[in-house]
Amino acid sequence: MYGFLSRLIISKRLQFEQGKIIFVGQPMSFLSLLTLKEMTLDAMKEGKRGINRLYYYGWHSGYTFTKAYMETLKLRPFEETFKLIMDVSSMIGYGDYQTLEFKQRKYSKFKNIENPFGLLFYPSDKMYCHFIRGINAGGGTALHGVLMNGLEFECTAQNGKYCLFMNIENSIIKKKYSDIAKEQLDMEWLKKKQLELIKRCGEDPKKYLKEESKKVKDKE
Repeated sequence: MYGFLSRLIISKRLQFEQGKIIFVGQPMSFLSLLTLKEMTLDAMKEGKRGINRLYYYGWHSGYTFTKAYMETLKLRPFEETFKLIMDVSSMIGYGDYQTLEFKQRKYSKFKNIENPFGLLFYPSDKMYCHFIRGINAGGGTALHGVLMNGLEFECTAQNGKYCLFMNIENSIIKKKYSDIAKEQLDMEWLKKKQLELIKRCGEDPKKYLKEESKKVKDKE
């Protein structure tokens, strides 16, 4: 990790200036995990809408950051870009990301080993990583170029060892993971906000929708 961090600094993708931290052109700041814990508990008190709002803030962060980072990587093969994104993910303080499997524009499955945020709640019978799975899915959307959302199947808060996440394209969620998605995601509310953000970032939202993307490619 230290070698990767050094390369980010040498390449000036990561800069420390007077009163500023700038990562790939974006101003950043440190957020205490204890603060995130308080934010998460408050969101959970509000029920599904509060959880989805917190999740969306994570999704916003993951999408905008990953999009900016990818622009500095220029045109690289998908697999190489994927690895670099996962290296950065392991550096941000939510555990060591280990990829289990992925299929481009469809899904990715990965573990966060010893996620320190989840450990703040251990032992528990609940899952708490709503903001983190939002970050994961926003980043996955930017990387895969298709609208994705994130599901958590196992949590460090429960097992004390790892979190198990998937970033999944929306139509696959509806076909294969509808039960757990109903518990964790408000798909329609999120979709509207996600597409609005994609548009504000200068992208064509239709290209992120699987069926619409296929129509655009067919016309080209």
